[in-house]
Amino acid sequence: MLGCIQLYAQDYIDIASVSYMTTPAATYEDGSSGSAINEWNIDLDFPIVLNEKTALLTGFSANQLQIRLNPTSIDRTSLNAISMRLGMHHTYSEKWDATYMIIPKIASDFTNGFSTGYQWAALALFSKTKSPRVKYTYGLYTNTEEYGLMIVPILGGYFKSADHLWEAKVLLPIKVDVNYMLRPSLRTGLVFDGLGTSYSLQNAEYADHYVNRASNELYGYLQHKVTPSIYLRAKVGYSFLRAYKVYDSDDTISFSTASIFFGDNRTVLNTDVTDGFQFKAELVYRFNFPSQQ
Repeated sequence: MLGCIQLYAQDYIDIASVSYMTTPAATYEDGSSGSAINEWNIDLDFPIVLNEKTALLTGFSANQLQIRLNPTSIDRTSLNAISMRLGMHHTYSEKWDATYMIIPKIASDFTNGFSTGYQWAALALFSKTKSPRVKYTYGLYTNTEEYGLMIVPILGGYFKSADHLWEAKVLLPIKVDVNYMLRPSLRTGLVFDGLGTSYSLQNAEYADHYVNRASNELYGYLQHKVTPSIYLRAKVGYSFLRAYKVYDSDDTISFSTASIFFGDNRTVLNTDVTDGFQFKAELVYRFNFPSQQ
């Protein structure tokens, strides 16, 4: 979702990726037999350089997640999201640069086509370069989720060791990636992904409802460089504090920041799944800039 905001001190940008995630059958909180959770993701980014200081950022994301929202559900529900990204990256000085972006999105089960599930997100990131290998990032992300307004302060940065063995990409509380080069074509690392989302529901089981998805995912992974531009990643991880809770469309909150909800007096209408292991495979196309020392 946050594809082309990879504007760290790094000497590359991942401009296309496809991933597939699956779980063993996740059990429900009442102990009922489990439901497999499967998810596809596609991300495309098209940065356009306007001049030496400014680049136009455009992108597209789509994902589909399938899950049984109740142990009594006959069929799995298909949760879908399509989003566009439009923004700008501007360099103000040798030390400071910024990224601004708007992200229109539709997220629903598509039972009624594109009639529900519209959301608007905005992002502002400001980065300070300390050295060619170290950068600090500060910002704010906000989105009009189905349950209400989400506001997420962002603190992070980028670090690469002098020998290029260690690399860390941090956007707290959204994402953290720390990795180490085992050999030139192979890296291993840990990645945390903690940003939830919501989908409008208009199906026969839950008409005029929404599902609030929360998933704090911690993966260990191996990354193989097939060519200088094509990478394969295999991930094994665990999703903790995982939730796919269904609410009535009128049952909302005051606002949220990441996974903290304020004014939350909502009534959950389904039996949720428990935490569990997840497996993920990714194929990435990377554009490499001239190497930075």
